[in-house]
Amino acid sequence: MGLRRIEEKITQEAALKVKGSQLALKSLDEMSKRIRNLHKELQKLEAQYKTDIKKNPDLAQKVMKLREELGLPLAIGIYDISKKSSFKDRLKGKDEYTNYLGLRIIEIGKQVRNQSGGILSVSELILKLNDESKGIVVSIEDVNKALKLLTTNGLLHQIRTLAGMKIIEFSDPELTKDHQKILEIAALANGQITTAELIQKTAWTIERVERSLEGLISKKIAIKSNTLDGVLISFPGVG
Repeated sequence: MGLRRIEEKITQEAALKVKGSQLALKSLDEMSKRIRNLHKELQKLEAQYKTDIKKNPDLAQKVMKLREELGLPLAIGIYDISKKSSFKDRLKGKDEYTNYLGLRIIEIGKQVRNQSGGILSVSELILKLNDESKGIVVSIEDVNKALKLLTTNGLLHQIRTLAGMKIIEFSDPELTKDHQKILEIAALANGQITTAELIQKTAWTIERVERSLEGLISKKIAIKSNTLDGVLISFPGVG
């Protein structure tokens, strides 16, 4: 191959590289434009359906999942991502880490609806989060910050204290005073108690205890089983 031919080949290869770079830049510009448009559309959607998103945990979870895919903070309504938190800040429960925990708590809430009627103690929640945390210790402070974020955004029904134990209600179980009394007693008994013990501790008639238990069982908050010691009632959410 002559020198002239070699020079032509080098020139052609250089031109192809320039063209390839130009095409890549054009593609990146188009992608960036599409992402910016998606941010705007998401912002409009959140503004329009803000109340519905706050009231519906499933809808909120989908919105937060989309935010995660777009590289936005998981907290609904926040679009300023110019300030990125450090790894140290995330471990302290700030910014994205707190939002991430909030998302996980909502997912756990969906899981426990069929197991405990949507009721779960904060201590049980912390255990579940640590079981899946892949080496990062989830502290009480981290969880409290995430719960405060969810409560502020209307994504939890309420958090109540029973017998000194914090109980999260992911959905409204419509508990009567009798239901609450039984839950308090169950919390002190580590989530398991017999019907006979309930009658003794409440001083209620057997009819009143059974009527209250039927309501809790129908809501999946309590589970009834027959044992050698009598009828045992288990409360998975407060165990």
